[in-house]
Amino acid sequence: MNSFSAIIDAFGGRFAEAIGVEESHARTMKARDSIPSTRWMATVNAARDLGVSGVTLDLLARLEEEKAKPREAAQ
Repeated sequence: MNSFSAIIDAFGGRFAEAIGVEESHARTMKARDSIPSTRWMATVNAARDLGVSGVTLDLLARLEEEKAKPREAAQ
């Protein structure tokens, strides 16, 4: 998976409930292509429990780092 949105999509509509947030918050995460770091463990655990493969803390950290690069370059 190459984006936070792709991770959210991989849950097939179960993301919000799986990590314990409101549907509207999950939609905002997807629109922003971001999962807050405070929800990373819940995301990894839910992925494991629901059989969504490839979702790891390393992946989430790498995606966050890649998103930060353009912001850092603009400064």
